[in-house]
Amino acid sequence: MLKRTFQLAAVPAAFALILAGCGGEDAETQPVSGEENSSGTEATSSEGTYTVKHHLGEAEIPENPEKVVVLSHVSWEGSLLSVGVQPHAVMAYDNEWPPHLTEELQETEALPYTEEINPEEMLALDPDLLIISDRYAPLYEQLSDTIPTVVVEIGGDWKEDHLLVTEAVGKKEEGQQVIDDLQAKAEDIGQRIKEEVGDETFMGVAINREDIRVYGTKDHAVNTLLYEDIGLTPAEGLPEEFGENVSIEGLAKYNPDHIIDLTFFNSGEYYESVKDSEVWNGLNAVQNDQVHTISTTWGFWDPIEREKGLEEIENLLLRE
Repeated sequence: MLKRTFQLAAVPAAFALILAGCGGEDAETQPVSGEENSSGTEATSSEGTYTVKHHLGEAEIPENPEKVVVLSHVSWEGSLLSVGVQPHAVMAYDNEWPPHLTEELQETEALPYTEEINPEEMLALDPDLLIISDRYAPLYEQLSDTIPTVVVEIGGDWKEDHLLVTEAVGKKEEGQQVIDDLQAKAEDIGQRIKEEVGDETFMGVAINREDIRVYGTKDHAVNTLLYEDIGLTPAEGLPEEFGENVSIEGLAKYNPDHIIDLTFFNSGEYYESVKDSEVWNGLNAVQNDQVHTISTTWGFWDPIEREKGLEEIENLLLRE
């Protein structure tokens, strides 16, 4: 295990599937002055500051920020928890936490999910640090002069997001170690899976409310988990990018040996129509009982969920 793995208590709700990509620019921490802390940044004292470059500029952050607020539609709070930082407040769907972080966030304030944030509500929280996705850029313009604010650009590489988020709290070195540990675990699991399945092909899918998401091979945390971290062989014809949404009939152009089913809404009229369809039941993976349904479906944007997903895929493919 990674330092749980992450030197946290066991980390373990209803959420919508996350279909948007997410990533961030490489960031550089610029010390102000003084002695190095554990992350390699510098500060003059416990009251010192450090500077972090981000998507929209630079933020001067107090050393060891205690009240950290996260506004994002993906679980960057998992990156904070992985380096031992408890967020003060985090945006939550329907006032519920991601299933893999439910226990760890019990003492964290849940903020309602919304596309527009009232800056007065953020000021009332009086945070030491605000971490937001670039969809909330207007908030940055309104608050950055008052609250140290780091903006993470939506792009596609979860590792870049993770490193910027952990750098924002002065723990970039620890954040890199989390990535290194996770990569080592993924390589071990991937090697053992390849020994079992050889060059058999895989496809990630999620049945939505009205269509089916076929995941591609790049530009999404799911894709990199399957094809880069574990090293599975993608099915022929998969999109090279994020993926595509298709109808039931659109599934017919793919015919993998294995399906990784990441469906969150695993009930309802459309779900049943897909599972009962001639197209679905004509796929090799379905006919050969090689549909692997996993419960970790938040999107694999943070290292805690990625580890849980690795373990679940390992159990499904090696111990079925």
